[in-house]
Amino acid sequence: MNIAIMQPYLFPHIGYFQLMHACDEFLVYDDVAFIPRGYIHRNNVLLGGKAHRFTLSVPKASPNRLISELVFGPTPDSLLTTLHHAYAKAPYYAQVMPLLQAMFQHEDRRIGALCKYSFERVFDYLGLECRFLLTSELEHDRSLKAQDRLIEMSLMRGAEGYINSIGGRKLYQAAPFAANGITLSFLASQPSDYCQTPLDSRRSGRQAEFVAGLSIIDVLMWCSPGEVLDRLAEYQLLPEDLELLRAAGNAAGDTAVPGPLARDASAYSQQGGHASCH
Repeated sequence: MNIAIMQPYLFPHIGYFQLMHACDEFLVYDDVAFIPRGYIHRNNVLLGGKAHRFTLSVPKASPNRLISELVFGPTPDSLLTTLHHAYAKAPYYAQVMPLLQAMFQHEDRRIGALCKYSFERVFDYLGLECRFLLTSELEHDRSLKAQDRLIEMSLMRGAEGYINSIGGRKLYQAAPFAANGITLSFLASQPSDYCQTPLDSRRSGRQAEFVAGLSIIDVLMWCSPGEVLDRLAEYQLLPEDLELLRAAGNAAGDTAVPGPLARDASAYSQQGGHASCH
């Protein structure tokens, strides 16, 4: 069984969802410190052809408090209005907007719980399966150092593989995981571009420049569930050894990285520039 453990982010980018796609169980790491300037409570959507930041308030937010101790404030009508203006002409607005309304208005306002609920709803929409748990609701030794804590939780859940985003390749070492019978690997995300142009603009011959790195909301609005699934599979699992990573090339997303494909990622491809709109 593969496992991933990550802090909760509000409707994160597709690379975060690829971590979920690559594992059997995903632990929402909500009993760690809140990061005020991170993406726990905010993200970006496409508005007027540019990235536009949206935010949910977190009353009494502080880096001295755990994520599990904090809640999201009520979702303002203005946020849903912004999403309407941003995506009313997107092809999957009618299917996705009601899901977003339900997720943003979820009655359990705990940060981890609302994010977990949003992950589950997105996976249901796409027909995918993954178990989601909050680390704040699991019994484990919270006094351990970061890597040891991840290993302990992985062992408790019966994991044989631990998958981290490629950004953590300098933080974790293979040997401690291997000593506990766990294979450490890193996910390199390279999803292809997709069309972000409304149908009426396409018919008139206009095509927008692709804006990358947006919230999963953008992918869901512009792509069919099948197209989203294709992009979720566009990643590679790389070995944990740093020398192998260096030999493979720049694995941070700048270039294509050779290596074993993960799960259903046989459709892996690299595309750049414009996304073709039909």
